[in-house]
Amino acid sequence: MKKGVTAVALSPDGGSVAVARADGKVRLLDANSVLDVSKFDIDIGAVATGVLFSSDGRRLGVVGRDSDVHLFDAGTGKKLLALHGHEHPIRAVAQSPGGALIATGGEETRVMLWKAATGKLERILSGHTGFVNAVAFSPDGSLLASADSEARILVFNVASGRLLYTLRGHADEVNAVAFRPDGRVLASAGADGQVLQWDLSTGYRSQAYVGHKTAVRSVDFNRDGTVLASGGEDGQILVWDAASARLERQLSAGSAPVNTLVFDDKNKNVLFAGGDDNRVVRWNVASGVGQ
Repeated sequence: MKKGVTAVALSPDGGSVAVARADGKVRLLDANSVLDVSKFDIDIGAVATGVLFSSDGRRLGVVGRDSDVHLFDAGTGKKLLALHGHEHPIRAVAQSPGGALIATGGEETRVMLWKAATGKLERILSGHTGFVNAVAFSPDGSLLASADSEARILVFNVASGRLLYTLRGHADEVNAVAFRPDGRVLASAGADGQVLQWDLSTGYRSQAYVGHKTAVRSVDFNRDGTVLASGGEDGQILVWDAASARLERQLSAGSAPVNTLVFDDKNKNVLFAGGDDNRVVRWNVASGVGQ
């Protein structure tokens, strides 16, 4: 199970980073200094496993092992709403690019789609046979990818709920997925140490990034899709040329597992990493400098 920092999310204006921790607390950091700037305390009373900002930056969504989706005012920390539907702990949350939908998955085989404005359950996506570890919307919001403990990734049409692809190539749990900004490619990270790339026009694997020596917990593309970063259980972040799968740089701030990676939407070289050691590091992937 993840410890320390379990998830991070960047605000739409790029000024703040929301940090969820295994102790159930969520704080806001300044995106430039990575210093705590929260004027409030959010605590869901259970291990927090995911966090997101609403598309207007006014709300924070937090999920965790209590099986609820908690929505808070991002300015005051006041609890606004709780979405009830899951019967087991939630492991992952994502919001559609337009902000209309929230997707959640966890220790059951269903992925739930919620209307963000009302909290109403919109649709249930079925097809997994194991726990759901990660969910991600495509940049245009038309697809949803969800990864599970049975080494599979399912890709759904969001509008219809139809299963389009079942991606098989990992030999163990898939821990993270990320769409390239053009929406044509999906990257995945697995407990088998593999980082794979999938062509979404065919549903076949198109690339393998070889270099991790331990399980991989996190993966993300930068703003223009030229760079892919992946974080391992040994504390190493590998930075790849996305097109050629060539390893460009190796970043390390210690030996603690890297649980979450998020690139800055405005600066393609800035990467935020959170790990088991409770730290959030702001990396410049071009220079290799972290703070």
